[in-house]
Amino acid sequence: MKRKCLFLSLSFFCLVSLAQPKLTVDVSKKGAKISPTHYGIFFEDINHAADGGLYAELIRNRSFEDASVPDNWTQLADVDAAVRLSIETHDLLNDKQSRCLKMIIMHATPKTRAGVSNSGFWGINIVKGRKYKLSFYAKFIDFTGPVMASLESKSGVKYANVDIKSVGSGWNKYTCIMIANGNDPEGRFVISSHYSGTLLLDVVSLFPPTFKNRENGLRPELAQLLVDMKPKFMRFPGGCFVEGDTLVNRFEWKKTIGKIEERPGHKNLWGYRTSDGMGFHEFLLLAEDLHTEPLYVINVGIAHKDFTDYTNNDDYLQDALDALEYANGSVTTKYGAMRAANGHPQPFNIKYIEIGNENDKGNNYGKRYEQFYKAIKEKYPQMLCIGNVAAWGTDNPTWKHPTAADFLDEHYYRNPQWFVNQYEKYDSYNRNGYKIYVGEYAVTKDCGLGNLNAAVGEAVYMAGMEKNSDIVPMNSYAPIFVNVNDRKWSPDMINYNASLVYCTPSYYVQKLFATNVGTVNVAVNDSLCKNTKPISGAVGLGTWETTVDYSNVNVTNRSGKTLFSDSFSDQVNWTSISGIWNVSGGVLSQTSTVKNSLSIAKSISDSVYTYTVKARKIAGKEGFMIVFGYKDAKNYYRWNIGGWANTKHGIERCIDGVTTTITTTNGSVALNQWYSIRIEVAKSKVLCYLDDVLIHSFSNENRLLYTSATLDEATNQLYLKVMNPNNEDVTSVIDLKSYIKSGVGTKAEVTTLTSANGLDENSISEPNKVVPVTHEIKIAEPAFMYNFKANSVNIIKLTSTLRKIKSKKK
Repeated sequence: MKRKCLFLSLSFFCLVSLAQPKLTVDVSKKGAKISPTHYGIFFEDINHAADGGLYAELIRNRSFEDASVPDNWTQLADVDAAVRLSIETHDLLNDKQSRCLKMIIMHATPKTRAGVSNSGFWGINIVKGRKYKLSFYAKFIDFTGPVMASLESKSGVKYANVDIKSVGSGWNKYTCIMIANGNDPEGRFVISSHYSGTLLLDVVSLFPPTFKNRENGLRPELAQLLVDMKPKFMRFPGGCFVEGDTLVNRFEWKKTIGKIEERPGHKNLWGYRTSDGMGFHEFLLLAEDLHTEPLYVINVGIAHKDFTDYTNNDDYLQDALDALEYANGSVTTKYGAMRAANGHPQPFNIKYIEIGNENDKGNNYGKRYEQFYKAIKEKYPQMLCIGNVAAWGTDNPTWKHPTAADFLDEHYYRNPQWFVNQYEKYDSYNRNGYKIYVGEYAVTKDCGLGNLNAAVGEAVYMAGMEKNSDIVPMNSYAPIFVNVNDRKWSPDMINYNASLVYCTPSYYVQKLFATNVGTVNVAVNDSLCKNTKPISGAVGLGTWETTVDYSNVNVTNRSGKTLFSDSFSDQVNWTSISGIWNVSGGVLSQTSTVKNSLSIAKSISDSVYTYTVKARKIAGKEGFMIVFGYKDAKNYYRWNIGGWANTKHGIERCIDGVTTTITTTNGSVALNQWYSIRIEVAKSKVLCYLDDVLIHSFSNENRLLYTSATLDEATNQLYLKVMNPNNEDVTSVIDLKSYIKSGVGTKAEVTTLTSANGLDENSISEPNKVVPVTHEIKIAEPAFMYNFKANSVNIIKLTSTLRKIKSKKK
């Protein structure tokens, strides 16, 4: 949605309060270059993303392979007509098909018909004047009359009707064009006859006009939404879809190419069977049509639920090499010739390959990875190989990574606040270490079906990745598509039924970020764009798979007054949340080895206090957990001492049940040794001491605004992204003196994604409740005030009045 112009006089804002938040953009201070592949997409057939989604086929279970009964096919008979349907497993079309439909019309008359209907994927969208391409295979047995193919309403109103006559014995293919004379978003397809007899049907296919008019193509309005995102790469075909729940149900690319009647399809681990009509070749064509780089994820002989340690990977490795030959090989190679025979003699030029999906645990993934990496690099030295880390990313302390990789793939699914907290995550990554591909991420908790809060949280995280594009050259949201009639995963960016489409706020964030980015980061100084939230709440003690003794708990305020103290003569001051807690001899002992044992004491109302306790590890895998700022079981801080298998100390914060690590340092605790622990909580800082040695110091400040600024070095266009994840507006000075001449007015285009409430989301009935709005502002002076709405993502796009921008020498 775009408004032509909103005049905003800003010159009188030059005199501002000293306490006013201020964003100062300095285009002379260049940061990391923006990777040419920074923003991409990830396609997985989940939620009927392919069949019943992007893949335009309208007939569900077109090859009758879904079950031993004719699923999604319904017998149809007028009064005084009769028909019987069954699945036939003999006399088949070819050796790729294991079933067909047998239809016996036992009685019909010139005025009464019998047959079979298919309502597609929760309805077939019939549009007046639209041409539909029908094809099917049939074998007529003791049947001489024609059959009728029709597009109808549920009640039988015909919108298109075609008579089809038998052309002889045996299996034959029949094709025709059907033109609808009416509209019905919940129509059905029917094959029927006024004659008795028996016929076999298979591969019944109905296509509307497709994206770029491709054969076996895609639903245009869904494909166009991908085009509009301007992705720089496309990861496919999964995801867990690649693995299958067992290896029998994995994605096998060789079974997904060629004519649709030669594709057997397979069981999708997301709970339905896929036709594989959208196969390897179609994915590569889609990448080509999007002008984006294909990124193919291969199976390394590991299934989603099959933990057998297979030692022979040769077949899987050869399959991967064959796939690359199909995509990249010359027409003189076996699979390159196959690609040419399928209509694409020119290579697709895959440059990126991911070795496995979320396969970091068990099954000798490291050895498998190295075998695949070596073989791929030997044959394709320029191929960029991506390795797996833990599915929950590198904040998981047990993650391991391959010894050689061009990229490591991190996946994150959390709540909005977690993503906000990760704004600076990549600032501290080793600049000489691995490049990171964040292949899957999304807010999946506390977000409804995809609300504004989720999109704003993701935008903050994306700004952090954008600032660190040298570390994170690639990222892609997941998943993209969902048919609203079959949500296997939520939320998803693009939602639809047979006729309607809407996008979540997250889609608009992805599109805005990818289409408003320069070629290099520039500095943004955000002075006074922070506030402080005092840490108050109960204190507590905990353990993780460890037995521990605690003694001498004491909490004092800044003047030394005791707020709480316990020498453990009993447990009256403590509430056990989990674990086994006992008091004996002035010691509170936790004797269970369960995870996350917790006991809570008195609530501390002061926001400035010192919390001390002594602790001794008796047995177990880790150390101590000292809890403070406890509001409830889902919201608190804890100092994890000797955590992560007794390798690190770290400060963690749990928000709405999701734990985020604020800071860590290497460290461990010894058995049967008493430690003195002290936590000093101030209004803006927390200090943590172990045996009087400062271990952690972290700020308790919360940002008001989060930013990223990039400059297009060729055009001098500046893109300033500003996110306000708070429930209140924030007014800030924006200082562009390094970019705009004083006294020379200019204009800026501002696009804002916001709504009245952070919980607002779009739906089939309200598709435009949360959408970006664009307006123009006039800027009189280089420093001006701007009000950033609560729960908002803002893109400010400017063109400089300065002809040349010089970088400051370091």
